[in-house]
Amino acid sequence: SHSHDHSSHSHDHSSHSHDHSSHSHDHSSHSHDHSSHSHDHSSHSHDLINNIEGFTSVSYETFEPFSLRKFQYFLDNQISQNVFRAKGILWFMESERKHIFHLSGKRFSLDDEKWTKEKSNKIVLIGKNLDHQTIKNQLSSCRFNSD
Repeated sequence: SHSHDHSSHSHDHSSHSHDHSSHSHDHSSHSHDHSSHSHDHSSHSHDLINNIEGFTSVSYETFEPFSLRKFQYFLDNQISQNVFRAKGILWFMESERKHIFHLSGKRFSLDDEKWTKEKSNKIVLIGKNLDHQTIKNQLSSCRFNSD
């Protein structure tokens, strides 16, 4: 049984080297994170945004409510890969409350609070080489009453 232990020990050893190769895999994805970190960093300062080549902001406003389902579809399927920041005050037909929308990279959040003034939708998207008209059309079709 001792020699059996020994062989299982060498088995551990081979799986150890397997771990080692996956470790180097982690290392490469780590350097990937690093590059995306510096990307976030460059977009962090708001004042400089217009000075960076190719970066634009698209703002959209409507006094009609959005459909929550349509807006969700926009986020899941339509929003440009080039959008890396967005923020807005959103009014959804399905809710009595105001929604504060923040998007950063692939993560977004929606927080709700009471409306204190007239309801409307206001959203600003910041990114690189954005097609303003397409984005406005997409947001326009998020309206509850759009076709």
